[in-house]
Amino acid sequence: MTQTTGREPDGRVPSASETRLDTTPPGSRGVQVLRRPGGPQRLARLENRTHDLLARPWFAEALVALVCAVVFCWRVGRASAWWDEAVTRDVIARPTTEILDLTGHVDLVHAAYYLLAHALFGSTGSFALIRMLSVVAAVITGVLLVRLGRELGSGRVGLAAGLLWVIAPLASRYAQEARPYALVAMMATAATLALVRVCRKPWLRARWAVYIACLAGLGLFNVIGLTIISAHLCYVLATSAPRVRRRWYLSAGLAVLALCPLLWFSSQQSAQVSWLPVPALARLIGFFEAQYVVGWIVLGLVVLAFAGLGRGTHNPALALGLTWSVVPPVVLWTISQVHPLYDWRYVFFTVPGTALALASLATLLRARYLAVVLLVLALGGAHMQSVYRYKASGHAENLRGVAMTIEDGAQPGDAVVFLPSSRRVVKLAYPQAFDGVDDIALAQTGEQSDSLFGVEESTEDITKALRKVTRVWVVTSNARLGESAEEPETEKERLLYDHFRVTGVENLGTYQVLLYQRSSKEAGIVTTGSASS
Repeated sequence: MTQTTGREPDGRVPSASETRLDTTPPGSRGVQVLRRPGGPQRLARLENRTHDLLARPWFAEALVALVCAVVFCWRVGRASAWWDEAVTRDVIARPTTEILDLTGHVDLVHAAYYLLAHALFGSTGSFALIRMLSVVAAVITGVLLVRLGRELGSGRVGLAAGLLWVIAPLASRYAQEARPYALVAMMATAATLALVRVCRKPWLRARWAVYIACLAGLGLFNVIGLTIISAHLCYVLATSAPRVRRRWYLSAGLAVLALCPLLWFSSQQSAQVSWLPVPALARLIGFFEAQYVVGWIVLGLVVLAFAGLGRGTHNPALALGLTWSVVPPVVLWTISQVHPLYDWRYVFFTVPGTALALASLATLLRARYLAVVLLVLALGGAHMQSVYRYKASGHAENLRGVAMTIEDGAQPGDAVVFLPSSRRVVKLAYPQAFDGVDDIALAQTGEQSDSLFGVEESTEDITKALRKVTRVWVVTSNARLGESAEEPETEKERLLYDHFRVTGVENLGTYQVLLYQRSSKEAGIVTTGSASS
């Protein structure tokens, strides 16, 4: 006679949900028959196993790091460089002393980033390689969000925050840019994590030192990032005892004090942001919408999180995430009504806060429903994920297309003129494309003159140079915010109009390439899409 033990073949005792009684056929009465668990039971077991797996130390961090690396590296070098990236590549290729000389009167707020990128890449870095610095910073931000969730008491919140960060289209936009904004977001996340840790154990002096260092590092990469202190103030007031608050006031003050020289000297270069207009309310709302594109769905999720307070929503993550996401942009937008400083890239460091706020739903919703939320947000932003990687317009400007047009159409003896001279930024981005043409207006390069775009010859010297050429390529574009016509530029235009005729036009987004040839009876105007004679 066979004895039943009630155990699985592997010796494991089955759970009650796995065991089912069934009516037995005649002759087998009283024998229990085990049925396989149904669909809901299988899903529950899968959720439990996934939960156990993610509970392993550093597994969630490694998973988020892998997903971030894949998404942020995808087509990282495809989009053409734009104005600011061209400046980055040119500046970091200069010797350290010349970078310091340049930032002494322009771009001081980015000096730390330039020096770091120079140390890593020097003059050999391609745009894809320089952008990898931002990719690494964005990956670290995702990992820090996972750690932040754990510090707030929920590994599920941390994992959800990291995944919500990576599916935000705006995160991909600045994670693939050769500028410091991804590093600012990383330092803001590190400072926020340090704040939570120091508030949990305020008697540990080392944690206060780490917090001060993170705030100072944040300010070094962009002083506007210090507006996160307003969000940290809200958190400290809501969670900490008076003694801890006083220590925080001292720590934040020390970080700002250490940055006082940078704050003072960078304020003397305010002309760099003089082009910024007074922002309308639509600019503030547009920033929140652009983070995940599907703004109404995000708003609905925030409402759901509030509705779940006391029923499962992770209160600390929601409170900290919302203050981090909302307060600094609103503060900067308000200041900008008097002194314009507001721009999306300057408040990009608040996007991790939005991810953290939405991640508060991780303790309210079951894993399967949270996965649906992630899928909906990912699909909603999928189009913009592709748009930000478009070859010509992913970063708004097609400098590569301008350079290729001249490189492909240039003939021996051709000259190039930039109208205005700041459009020489195209040459900074892709200098090899201009090897076959003569920049006849340039007297000193940016490196020689400690400037960004160099110094041009006098009108008389440019006139003499134009007499020696028969074909001139002209690079121009729509007027940028804050630009006005200057006399040297109008003189260059007059010289071209008086002695040359347009024989080719190529429109490349906001930029235009024109081919001028000496006036003659044979020369005419070609209105095709290619700037070639």
